[in-house]
Amino acid sequence: MSGHVHLLYSDTTLGATLQRQLQAAFFHVTACAGDEQAAHIASVRATAPEVVALVRSPSLPLARLAGLKQYFSHQAIVLIDPIPSSQAKAAALQHGADAYLELPMSGDDLTLHLTAQIRQARRLDDAGSTEGVLRLLGFDPMMLAVHDASILGAGLVLSHEDQAFAASLLSVFNSVDFEPKLQPCGQPLQLDGVSGAVLGAVSTRGWQSLLAAVAACRSTSIGRHIPIIIAAPTLPTEVRDTVSRLDIQAFWLGVDPDFALTLQVKEHVRRYQQSQQRREALVQSLDLAITDSLTGLFNKRFLMAHLPVQMQIARQSRRSLSLALLDLDGFKGLNDSFGHLAGDQFLISVADRLRQNSRVSDSAIRLGGDEFALVLPNARAGDARKVLARLIDGIASISHAGSDDNRTPISASAGLVTLEPDDWSSTTEALIAEADSRLYAAKKKGGNQIMDTASS
Repeated sequence: MSGHVHLLYSDTTLGATLQRQLQAAFFHVTACAGDEQAAHIASVRATAPEVVALVRSPSLPLARLAGLKQYFSHQAIVLIDPIPSSQAKAAALQHGADAYLELPMSGDDLTLHLTAQIRQARRLDDAGSTEGVLRLLGFDPMMLAVHDASILGAGLVLSHEDQAFAASLLSVFNSVDFEPKLQPCGQPLQLDGVSGAVLGAVSTRGWQSLLAAVAACRSTSIGRHIPIIIAAPTLPTEVRDTVSRLDIQAFWLGVDPDFALTLQVKEHVRRYQQSQQRREALVQSLDLAITDSLTGLFNKRFLMAHLPVQMQIARQSRRSLSLALLDLDGFKGLNDSFGHLAGDQFLISVADRLRQNSRVSDSAIRLGGDEFALVLPNARAGDARKVLARLIDGIASISHAGSDDNRTPISASAGLVTLEPDDWSSTTEALIAEADSRLYAAKKKGGNQIMDTASS
């Protein structure tokens, strides 16, 4: 898996060596030499990489990571440390690094870790797109941010072939207020109610069964996005190729699980929960954007997006498509005599009739006021007219506040137009305009009827 890595370094010899090593592994590599923060930020902005890899030097403050994370929240930030220590590792992760890579490191190991970060960066980029849509819909994505305190008690699957290592994992994650659940190594992962998985094995057979479980997990809707972190004493050569092709978020290699591992997992869990929350908000927002709040029908915005697509499908499949515009006759009298509450209740009843008298494939729309539309795919003029006739009869039978004395009878008029399979010239606007013209003709003739021919 290739990707774009941007190196930031002050030691030009080490930086050039890393650049050649990554290029040999088919990464696209750009670089910026020096210690100046402003230069680092400018170079990242100019190159727009997926992964920013900061090579630590004795003069480089680890707080630089927090600054990079603040500016580039949708890129993976990695610290490459030629002078590693457990204290530096914990500090780097606390300052926002997505991964801490200790030198010396083999080319295979470096490729493995950076490939995982490339995948992470692409997830973050997707999250950035979601944020952009939420902003367009008037939501502030930061209001949906998930902070460290809110992930306390998050469920976590732990599965390891080595029972002693599994016990250590359980202990370390209990100490930071996760709710870890031990599962047998290699068995199908039970992911209901969890926000991440930490997995590992020892033997070749154990790795094979565990990675098969990971692959099966990724094929399910629940497990597709859950962060998976490998934690093990070592990663055998014979499984590296398989691991590199699976969607693994991070790797922790060592004999004694520690605080640094919990920091990595906590960040991945936080991002996962935030992503899920924003996805749900996006679905709800889009639903609100195309739905009429009073009746629950689609709205005009939906019609203008949906109709062109249905016209194209109809032409390609050589099937008819019908569009009907409806307007209520006498509705103003109901509002004037009994108020808007009675009028709203009647509109809700009309929406129910639209649902009851249309097919699953049809789309019922409220355009505004007492105007409605019905898009009927694969419906010839005669078939669409039958649907509309049932609908108009249903509307005329609705009881309302003025029904008792029959002072405010309400009916409906409809203009119906059908796009024939060989019509490649009509536009969305022309189809709507013709239906509207026929609706006007129906009302002019007294209402309570369907006009499905061109008005004279």
